[in-house]
Amino acid sequence: MNSQALSNHNYISNKKKFFMVFVCMFMQAIPFGIAQNIQPLFIPYVIKQFQFSLAGFSLIFTFGAIASAAFSPFLGKLFGKVNIKILFLVGSTLSAIAFIGFGFSHNLAQFYAFSAIQQIGCVLFSGLGVPYVINNWFPKEGRGKALGIAFSGGSIGNVFLQQITSQMLASKGATYSYIFFGIVAIICSLPIVLFFIRLPKAGEVEVIDNEEVIEENEAKGFEGLGAKAARQNKYFWLFSIGYAIIAISISALSTQYATYFTGELGLSATLVGTLGSLFAFFCLIGNVMGGALFDKIGTLKTMTISMILESIAVVALLFSVKIHGLAFFFSIAYGLNVYSYMSAPAFMATDVFGKKESSVILGTISLLFALGFAFGSTLFGMVVDNFGFNTAWILMLVCIFVGYSLLLTSIKKVKEQNSAIEANI
Repeated sequence: MNSQALSNHNYISNKKKFFMVFVCMFMQAIPFGIAQNIQPLFIPYVIKQFQFSLAGFSLIFTFGAIASAAFSPFLGKLFGKVNIKILFLVGSTLSAIAFIGFGFSHNLAQFYAFSAIQQIGCVLFSGLGVPYVINNWFPKEGRGKALGIAFSGGSIGNVFLQQITSQMLASKGATYSYIFFGIVAIICSLPIVLFFIRLPKAGEVEVIDNEEVIEENEAKGFEGLGAKAARQNKYFWLFSIGYAIIAISISALSTQYATYFTGELGLSATLVGTLGSLFAFFCLIGNVMGGALFDKIGTLKTMTISMILESIAVVALLFSVKIHGLAFFFSIAYGLNVYSYMSAPAFMATDVFGKKESSVILGTISLLFALGFAFGSTLFGMVVDNFGFNTAWILMLVCIFVGYSLLLTSIKKVKEQNSAIEANI
């Protein structure tokens, strides 16, 4: 292949790759944004309408997370065996229909059931689906940045969804809003999946050329020993347990901020929406920044920065009781930290434990993370009901320090093991 033909091939290939990143961004912006980002805004309205306790209604996040945790390892095995369009169609449809179902729910059991269905669908098209698509389109360099850009779609959508949802809830109530956004999700997702979601065809991404083969080998990275070997490594479990403990704090920060701002601080719906939009804006920066950091400085340093950002976010919430303006620091710091639970799982699964069976490894990591997330929302609600928000936020700080200590130590140890393996090959 001559240099001109090679250049043209690479140009076309890059256009297709980045178009697929845009498609994944859209899936994150609308269907994922509706499924994951606006539910916390509904909490004070649903609690008031049905007289639920905060701890009782917060269990919707627990049931949803447990369901996604239970199904993640199984769903991870489907990728590569089932057509990607079918997986995305099933996932986005389940998620949207479940959100509509919230609008017809009248008791906690119904909310719990629909939350479980929704999260199974969401993990299928987003948690596992988007990383699988990106990994196939970016098998070599640029994967971290591509993941960050793709996941930034959720932040872009959230900038608008926070304000729209806050205003709609204040004027129309929870029932109408649930049905409206569920319908929007299904209308937006189905055409995109049917017409655009796909994996690269043979030769569409890779150029079979001596120079390209050399570059591929140099950029190949650690291939890994597979899921079975990873599960036999004690540091894999310390890594996963540490990430699960971190998920407890992420659960509280992601699901309870609106209740805290509205109920404890007494902020207006407009200001809560503004804080949510600010958070979403910095999520956009955080996703792209996180992806670039993973590519540039590696997993260990990038996740250390994550620990610092999340700690700042919790401290800001602690002191915002006296100085409401500190709530803006929460939105900024936690927004920048969004990569720690969006692109990080997919990147870390491959970068730390290798490319071999990375979807299965990611499924196991997601299971432990989801269990921590499930426990976190309920634990936070119980502590708030009995001891108040301040005690709950301090407990979240403890989870951050313990969880990241285990995670970062495990990353360092596994990296050392990987270097030893590569040296012996």
